Amino acid sequence: MFKILIADDEWMIREGLKQTINWEALNCVLVGEAADGEQAVQQIQAFQPDILISDIRMPGMDGLELAWSAQEFCPELKVIFLTGFDDFVYAQQAIKLKASDFVLKPTDPDTLVKAIDKVCKELVRTRQHASVMEQLQSWKRDRESLVVQKLIHDSMLGITDTASLEMLKEWLEETACLQKIRVAVVQMEEEGEERRHERWLHIKERLYARIYGPLIMIDELHRACIIPDEEGAVGMLKETVTGFGKALVYVGVSLSYGGLEQLDRAYQEALEVVRHRAASKQSGVSVYGDIEHLDNAAVHFAEGFRQVEAYVQHNFNEDISLQQLAARFHLSEAHFSRLFRKRLGVSFIEYLTRLRMEQAKRLLGDENVRIYEVSLAVGYQDSRYFSQIFRKYTGETPTEYRKRMLESHGM
Repeated sequence: MFKILIADDEWMIREGLKQTINWEALNCVLVGEAADGEQAVQQIQAFQPDILISDIRMPGMDGLELAWSAQEFCPELKVIFLTGFDDFVYAQQAIKLKASDFVLKPTDPDTLVKAIDKVCKELVRTRQHASVMEQLQSWKRDRESLVVQKLIHDSMLGITDTASLEMLKEWLEETACLQKIRVAVVQMEEEGEERRHERWLHIKERLYARIYGPLIMIDELHRACIIPDEEGAVGMLKETVTGFGKALVYVGVSLSYGGLEQLDRAYQEALEVVRHRAASKQSGVSVYGDIEHLDNAAVHFAEGFRQVEAYVQHNFNEDISLQQLAARFHLSEAHFSRLFRKRLGVSFIEYLTRLRMEQAKRLLGDENVRIYEVSLAVGYQDSRYFSQIFRKYTGETPTEYRKRMLESHGM
């Protein structure tokens, strides 16, 4: 059954909804009621309802603020707003919140029943879809086409033809939304066959969600795969290698390419990096382009770093990325990231997050600025994600932090 919570400052409306609606017939159960937003937040945390029926206007924390706050700890919550004819501005903001429905006051029970029934059906479809996608993902995990493995293997070694390349491109576009790619080559130090097999299985399992297609066997010591051109994929490789402790595992990653036509070149780059690491017995991950000219790059970076720092400080509320800044200095993202950390003692994302969170704390001191407005002001379009980051940074949700600050100032 779906769990329902009612929030309205009018006792008569709450009682009316409780008594006039056949909740069981809707496959619903009423788990709680609240007279204001603060009470509702506590009950949402406690009961984790599926649907919130809330007055859009309430004293103190109104329905909109309640919905924003609830998303922090109940992200899948569906909201039906009860609203008056003069609540047009509120309704506009509620639309941005992706409210599930609106019911005008005075509330007609039949209208509300239809709204609840519609939302329940949406929840059923969503959960069925999630179940199907989970089954498909499981099926995909178990399926590794021998044809695709052969196509990728041959393309990396430069022994493919146009037809095979088109077939591979079509498969990757269907399964991976192909854009820019890199090739990663993994080499494992010679050891017992059984132990090596276990480690290859571990690498395959860890990388499955991050690679395009299967992990290709080149020979007994080498495997290769196509990975997306994103920092998270390289980061996953690094985590995987770190997980082997003292075992020697070398990973080379190519530069980024916009198509499969240069897959063989990308493979050769990754292989060159692997050989460089193996020769020096340095277990870990390197990206092609990071190995050469490090000293010159460091000098160039130091000369322009003040401008980089100033740019980040003045544009932290914009959509800026490590990739953008790295491009200004003609460095790979990984190398730029290391130099940035060496200069400031923190990673780029940690530095950017700190700037954003400190500004958010200042804005939260003004009770007239709503949470989603704070989120937008510091560079986060998704207020749920902002709340997660803020909580991780401060140990409190934005709502909890604001409440504590206002109380400490006697407001």
